[in-house]
Amino acid sequence: MIGFIGAGKAGCSLARYFRKNGEEISGFYGRSGVPEDLTRFNTADELVKSSDMIFITVSDSAIGTVWNGLDGSAVRGKLIYHISGAESSEVFCGADPDLVCSAHPLLAFSTKETPAEQIKRAFFTLEGGDTAVKAVSELLDRCGNRYAVIKPEVKPLYHAAACFASNLVTAVCAEAEKMLCRCGFAEEDALSALAPLIEENVRNVCESGIRPSLTGPVSRGDAETVEKHLAVLEGRDREIYMRLSAVLAEISGNTELLSLLQRTDHN
Repeated sequence: MIGFIGAGKAGCSLARYFRKNGEEISGFYGRSGVPEDLTRFNTADELVKSSDMIFITVSDSAIGTVWNGLDGSAVRGKLIYHISGAESSEVFCGADPDLVCSAHPLLAFSTKETPAEQIKRAFFTLEGGDTAVKAVSELLDRCGNRYAVIKPEVKPLYHAAACFASNLVTAVCAEAEKMLCRCGFAEEDALSALAPLIEENVRNVCESGIRPSLTGPVSRGDAETVEKHLAVLEGRDREIYMRLSAVLAEISGNTELLSLLQRTDHN
């Protein structure tokens, strides 16, 4: 039986996903927001006693607080998990290290009813004790998800990688949107104009890999066009352009552009 503490978007979505794949869900403990189709327990300790695997699906900063608030005798012998990308299983202070694990899905949950087909594509990253890792690995095998096991000391680097591929991509798109507005685009039109470009680029990267998906002036070694870009960019936009273009120059092998991308006299 799988129980959840914390009825947020990820917890509710995962509970429904596991249930759809034939797993038994004992229910949820949450202060609010437990959907009607999921059993709600009055206390966290009641949920723990009714479950074999417990997923603590609260915000990163609250994991330790929730864990420390549980009855020690109730959790003894239970498998305990959290789904944070940044925190390791070491947040479960005083627990049997063999029975705790972090199981992070590389997926953005935007709703409590994230479709099962989306979650099925999610890659999970596991870190923790052997028994806990083995149990959740078998669960993911039954559901058909891919996963990898990492060491606790690399969790911050792992989470930074996830941010690069998600949050920071969003930030770059936001900067592009602002630039189009400066070109005269209406704000409501700027992102829709960029959408096909963004979607196709991400699709190419995912299907073909990084290097085969390179396009643009840096990948062509077009120093003249890069100069024109740098001449009209200022401040943070120029800094972002120069740093990311330097990465592209290294990937594409056009390292002769690196000296250009390190200059400050482009105006």
